[in-house]
Amino acid sequence: MKLLTIDLETRPIISYTWGLRDQNISINQIKEPPRILSFAAKFHGSREIHFRSEWGDGEKRMLREAHKLLDEADAVIGWNSDRFDVRWLYGQFVKHGMSRPSPFAKVDLMKSARHFLYLPSYKLDYVAQFLGVGKKVTTGGFELWEGVMAGDPKAQALMRRYNIADTRLTEAVFDRLSEKGWVKGMPNYAIEGGHACPSCGSEKLQARGYSHSKTKRYKRWQCNDCGGWSQSVLSEPGGAKIKAVA
Repeated sequence: MKLLTIDLETRPIISYTWGLRDQNISINQIKEPPRILSFAAKFHGSREIHFRSEWGDGEKRMLREAHKLLDEADAVIGWNSDRFDVRWLYGQFVKHGMSRPSPFAKVDLMKSARHFLYLPSYKLDYVAQFLGVGKKVTTGGFELWEGVMAGDPKAQALMRRYNIADTRLTEAVFDRLSEKGWVKGMPNYAIEGGHACPSCGSEKLQARGYSHSKTKRYKRWQCNDCGGWSQSVLSEPGGAKIKAVA
């Protein structure tokens, strides 16, 4: 399966305000709406990084490349990507009259971390350091975005490095979590055929008891490679029996 890790960088809203705190910004105060500045994407198992930017490729060409990559993917991996990256891209696709990409599984690693782990922070930088797989590139703060929007080549080069590093870091977190079955939302590898782990596709499965519904029981399996759990599609004899009530 083709697993695509993606990360976006966006430019802020430019608006008119009368103060710095507790402001309610009306839509007629917006001078420039937000836009996508750049994206970096990588297919799992490939060394190639796809990077496109507003300043280097133009907005439409950048979005067409993103659309093409999403259209190829069986699953899109990101950090807070369900709420941010994927919706941002969909919004810009609609704006520019593009069709919806072919369906893909959305693997938001922040959701996996929040579901399985209790941590003081669920920011990518913290979780990556907690797992021991790296840390984010230091940007220097808002001045980097200001420099990129002003056309500063040094700022654009740092933004490119930052964006690519975030994609690599997200993939490293995915690899660490998926090693032992801690990732939610993965496409089902078992549909490719054979008796295989739905999380990683391994055929090294061990029978480990049963899962029970109210009326049936199903053989439960644990993957010896990733540690993921699954159950048989067909029920086993000996499930609970329901007595008819007169």
